[in-house]
Amino acid sequence: MDEDLITKKVKKERSDKANNFIFDIITIICIVIIAIAVTPKSFQNDTFYNIKCGNYIFEHGVTNIAHDPFSWHNLPYSWPHWLYDLLTYVFYAMCGRFWTTGIYVLTMILTAILGFSIYKTSLKLTNKNRIVSGLASLFALYLLKPYIAARAQLVTFILFVWEIFFIEKLLETNKKRYGLALLFIAFLIVQLHCAVFPMFFVFALPYLAEFVFIVLSDLDLDEVLFRGIVNVLKKFTNSESKKEKYLSLIEKSRKNVESRKIKREKSRKNPYKVIITKNKAMITLIIVLIIALLLGFVNPMGKGAFTYTYNIYRGNTTNSINEHLPLTLADNMEFAFMLIIMFAILILIDIKVRLSDLLMIAGTLILSFKARRQVSLVVIMCMPILAKLIADFLAKYDENLCKMLKKLATNIVGMIVIVAIVTLIGRDMYKEKENNEYIETNSYPVEAAEWLLTYMKDNNIAPEELKLYNEYNYGSYLLFKGIPVFIDSRCDLYTPEFNGGKDIFTDALAVPRLNSDYENIFKKYGVRHVMLYANDDVNEKIKKDANYSVIYGDGKFTIYKRLNAE
Repeated sequence: MDEDLITKKVKKERSDKANNFIFDIITIICIVIIAIAVTPKSFQNDTFYNIKCGNYIFEHGVTNIAHDPFSWHNLPYSWPHWLYDLLTYVFYAMCGRFWTTGIYVLTMILTAILGFSIYKTSLKLTNKNRIVSGLASLFALYLLKPYIAARAQLVTFILFVWEIFFIEKLLETNKKRYGLALLFIAFLIVQLHCAVFPMFFVFALPYLAEFVFIVLSDLDLDEVLFRGIVNVLKKFTNSESKKEKYLSLIEKSRKNVESRKIKREKSRKNPYKVIITKNKAMITLIIVLIIALLLGFVNPMGKGAFTYTYNIYRGNTTNSINEHLPLTLADNMEFAFMLIIMFAILILIDIKVRLSDLLMIAGTLILSFKARRQVSLVVIMCMPILAKLIADFLAKYDENLCKMLKKLATNIVGMIVIVAIVTLIGRDMYKEKENNEYIETNSYPVEAAEWLLTYMKDNNIAPEELKLYNEYNYGSYLLFKGIPVFIDSRCDLYTPEFNGGKDIFTDALAVPRLNSDYENIFKKYGVRHVMLYANDDVNEKIKKDANYSVIYGDGKFTIYKRLNAE
């Protein structure tokens, strides 16, 4: 009889493992489908300068370059994501004439890896609830659609998700290999995208705050202070009766501390709502974070890894660039839906939540309302937490539901239905970009740039002599083509906080907005040629200006020669 029970148990374990494996494969297939659907086909500005910067680093190294080689202002530059730029260029060179398709496919692959990373982390937090974790990862990719692009942030998204995974594993097991993994992640972030390096520590703050809260609550500071005062009084009295009284007070205080300790332990084992856990592995995590701080100096920017983000937010780019503007929930209803679900579970349903999770939610939400680009951080950091809340809710009120759904999902019919539904959803999303170009000719001066290169060659104009004014949105494409720019999407480079006092960014944006006299700005910088969108108001104004001569126009872009240039 015992052997039969053991045999049945072994068969059940094997069956569960097989079902889990099948479900994981189905989830990965679905993640890949959604990753293909949400990855944009048209490239953003950053991709072009990533390739060009990587090319320059490949040819000249990263430590011997002090000034930006792509704008004609001779500005200081320190390569904030040198490794990402270098790797992007190497991949670009490997793809040859198919580089656009190659980078598009690579972005899909990275997006799929991000989805799988969220799935893996959700599994860790939900105690391996595959149904909830799978749905959470797919929903996360859908919410991240506006933030998916061939740029450094996509790689750091993946690293931040794995940071949370390894912190959770370290606190659970206190195994040193997870601490080493965290140090490796910190090192990669500071090389790939050092502007976001401080976020590595920000995401660890909820765990540290919980630890500090526990340590302070365990200290019983009021009792410590009381006993300290009593001990001082005891030393300054000669009366034996008073000494006995003070000893009695100290003993009473000690018993109060013991009583409080018992109450705290009881409360922590069965809290009303918020779970606070004392974890000895936090000491290991603190040591890891201290070492990671030192790793922040191991990059071409040195201390810039710690000051870059601060300088960005004290500059003026945050008032002009869309992704830095404050979040408006009315413009992001999908994200609002996620928040409604999260707060409904937290407030209305009788389940417990960890203090560190509450702090993570609160912290990332504050960041997102300050700058809409940080919505992406709420999604990647809090989606696993939301998955945990939903899994806990289901476990409390219907623990067999997820088991039944997983069983249905791993039979032949279930697999076909799930993949078919996700494919239909993905196909509908893909239609939005199906006919898009890799390089949108309405956004980037593809023909104008080729003409300008020929014009420079025919007229023996050296790159440094061109002194072209261009607008912000297509500057990166021009430098990609080898044309020195007035400005590009490396916006921080053109602000006083990064270049020693020159506010090129404000002047560049003032021209198309007609916020000031364009002639004074062009004279200030010695501009000799001007490229503008054909439909800009300033273009219509310059057309009538006798000091400017049209030398090129294609209905999308117009190029002028400034006749009175010095």
